[in-house]
Amino acid sequence: MIMKAIHVNSTAPFFYKSPEKAYSIENFTLYNTVISALQWRKVNGEIYMVTDSIGADYYRKIGLEKVWDGIYELIPDNIEGINPEMFWAAGKLIALRDFPEKAALIDEDFIVWNKLSLPENMVTVAHREYISPDIYPDPDLFNVPNFPILERLDKSVLPCNTAFLYIPDDAFKELYTNLSISFMKSAECCEDRLCRMVFAEQRLLGMLCAYSGIEVNALLDKDRLFVAQDNFTHLWGAKQAMRDNGEYKEEFLNRCRKRIETDFPEYRYVIEAIDRNA
Repeated sequence: MIMKAIHVNSTAPFFYKSPEKAYSIENFTLYNTVISALQWRKVNGEIYMVTDSIGADYYRKIGLEKVWDGIYELIPDNIEGINPEMFWAAGKLIALRDFPEKAALIDEDFIVWNKLSLPENMVTVAHREYISPDIYPDPDLFNVPNFPILERLDKSVLPCNTAFLYIPDDAFKELYTNLSISFMKSAECCEDRLCRMVFAEQRLLGMLCAYSGIEVNALLDKDRLFVAQDNFTHLWGAKQAMRDNGEYKEEFLNRCRKRIETDFPEYRYVIEAIDRNA
């Protein structure tokens, strides 16, 4: 099974936090993104970067354009007026809605090491998540107008982590992305920087699958997420650990450099490109 995939990057959250800065991406994120893309191309098929105009210019400027099979500028710089502080992953939903072909959505910090064969009658996600009240509170508390479908959804359904997401059914993809985007556009501005975003992206997906009678296939067992697994790598909280610990970060960067030199020698040039620009 040859599968297409997309990485997604919206620059709007960056500029919300740092409006006066030039756009940049941390070097450990760039390394993980490059390996994620190249490994996918090696074992599964084509992969594209879906971003906005600023993101596209950045990747081209620093010399990473050829890492993907192409770059699509599908995300508006203002993410359609959605609050980029509250809904920092909104670009993923816009990209999934607007990408013209069937494709798996892969977070830039998620690596698939081996060939995948995914069911075409199920939605495939990275893993399910427990309904922790500090992350997934009762959605009735969100006070979102014009979202009546919430009354018909089963709140006991486990959320779906979308570090990896493959929706083979176009009609369901349209339902999910449109409702998620509608929720984000309707939500009143508040100080919440987590619960509404993960509802729109992850909990809503699980509830809509149950509502539509679609089964969910999980790549990872939610009870073994922190046990070493051969098929997938996800940086998780390691990103913050690298920000806090320079020695740990340098060790990670060296492993990435060696991986590129060993597995993708024709892309050795990206090492200099990342180290020079990030």
